[in-house]
Amino acid sequence: MSRPISLPDVDAVIVNRDGGDALFAALRSLEAQVGIGLSVLVVDNASRAEERERLAREARGARIVPFSRNLGFAGAANEGIARTRSAYVLLLNNDAAIAPDYVARLAARLALDERLAGVQGLVLTADEARVDTAGISWTERGEAVPAFAGAPPDALPEDPFEVPGVSATAALYRREALASLAANGQVFDDSFFAYYEDADLSLRLARAGWRFACDPAARARHEGSRTGSRTPFRRALWTARNRWRTLFRNFEPRRIRSSFGALLRADLAHARRLGWKGAALPLLVWPSLPLEALRFRAEAGRLPDWPSAAVEITR
Repeated sequence: MSRPISLPDVDAVIVNRDGGDALFAALRSLEAQVGIGLSVLVVDNASRAEERERLAREARGARIVPFSRNLGFAGAANEGIARTRSAYVLLLNNDAAIAPDYVARLAARLALDERLAGVQGLVLTADEARVDTAGISWTERGEAVPAFAGAPPDALPEDPFEVPGVSATAALYRREALASLAANGQVFDDSFFAYYEDADLSLRLARAGWRFACDPAARARHEGSRTGSRTPFRRALWTARNRWRTLFRNFEPRRIRSSFGALLRADLAHARRLGWKGAALPLLVWPSLPLEALRFRAEAGRLPDWPSAAVEITR
């Protein structure tokens, strides 16, 4: 008879900016976790006074770290990680809610496989009819996309499977892995502000030899883009800029050169979705590309190709 796995405590970090009712649903889902010790920290990115007052009233079990300015997701997540100490740290979006066994299942997966830097569950859309993300995958146009997005949940493998990266929507990370590459204590590149910071982190960890998995038995639901939907052009601008930063940092220059036309077409496709305002997107992003390439020219051990699609883990 196998001995039960001893699971370490987990620190959960939520980055918040005016999350409203969705934030408090996320907090309630953390309070309902079973089978594991869990502490909760909310990093508040200059939310309105009413939200902060509500946090003080209703989130008594959480530690609140307020900031008077918006640090972005990357900067605020760094602040939360730096203020916690447990061996595993959960990042949870302020518009996501997790099943009561979510954290314990993911912690058990990390405990079973020391190669894993991070693991996530199956994150579903708000109505739970479709997959929102089962991890991070990559397209031929050099875009990080949610793995299996839009698929019915029962179309996915029942057993845990490997993915190229995990989405910070609801991911559990091994602190040892994060600490191994944190520059000046910064896990995420805070110059990203928001978007692609989790894709960049996953690639940097993969380059260091770490791996990632999705456990589809752990379930969550995600409203999606609650903060970013308020400023669609800014979201598109940050996404395009940070995608190029991620590419230049993590992939060999010859791979970028060979796909340069496709990479530019991806930007144009996103610009078209913005309507007439999208015409400014390439003008704001493309002139900076030579400087971005120079910024990361000294990076060693870059990847020769986009990561392969998710595959089942061999047990």
